[in-house]
Amino acid sequence: MTVDVEPGNAPELSAVVLCYRAGESIIGLLEALRVSLGELGVEVEMVLVANSWPGDGDSTPAIIENYAKTHEGAVALVMDKQGAMGWDMRQGLRAARGAYVVVIDGDAQNPVSDVARMYREMKASGAAVMKGRRVARQDGVKRRIFSEGYNTIFRILFGTRGLWDINGKPKGLTRGALDQMTLRSDDWFIDAEIVLQARRLGLTIREMPVIFQENTERSSFVRIAAIAEFMRNMVRWRIGPPR
Repeated sequence: MTVDVEPGNAPELSAVVLCYRAGESIIGLLEALRVSLGELGVEVEMVLVANSWPGDGDSTPAIIENYAKTHEGAVALVMDKQGAMGWDMRQGLRAARGAYVVVIDGDAQNPVSDVARMYREMKASGAAVMKGRRVARQDGVKRRIFSEGYNTIFRILFGTRGLWDINGKPKGLTRGALDQMTLRSDDWFIDAEIVLQARRLGLTIREMPVIFQENTERSSFVRIAAIAEFMRNMVRWRIGPPR
C-alpha cells in the first residue's frame, strides 16, 4: 500500500517503523512509541512496514494489520518482499506523508523516544538530514568491530569527515530532502546511500548521539554476507553512483 501526499492534509511527522519478523514483541514497542509521539503535541502518523517473503510463515504482517485497524494514525504497509531492508525502507519512505520523516528499526535496539527527540533536534537545528550516532553499544564486541572497520573504510573512500556512524539509526529527513532524493538500494546500503545523496545535494547532515541496546528478542540479521555486500556497494559507489 502506498499513500500519496495530499497538500494541506499531511501530518507534521511520520514515524516509519521497520517491523520485519518482529512478531508479537512489536506491540509493546508500538505502544511505547505512540505514547512518546503523543507528547509532541503535533499531528503524527506511524507507517508500519511489515513486508514478508511469500510462504515464510512470518506472523508480523497480520499483527501489524490488526494493530493499524484499531489505532488511529497507524498505517500498515504489508506487501510481498522484493528486496531486503533497503527495499522495505524505501517503501516506508514512499508511503510517509509527513513534513518530517524519521525511520527506526522495530527491534527496540534504539529507544523509541529517539524518534521524538530526533524530530525536535531537526526542528531546532534546521538539519535537512539527521542520523543516529551510536555512542554506547550493547550489541557485542563482534558487531562493534565490524562497524568500526566499515565506518573507517567508508570515511576513507568518501571523505565523510565528521560523520562517524553511517548506518546509525534513527534516520530523519525533511520532506524537502526526501523529495530531492532518488533512493535505489534494496539492501543494507540504504543508510549509506541516504548520506551520500544528501552530501551530493549539498544538504545539511547532523548526527544525534544515541544508545544502541542489546536485542533480546532475536539474533542480528547482519551476517558475513551483509558485510561483503557493504564492501561491494562501497566500491561500486566510489567508482560512480548507480544510475
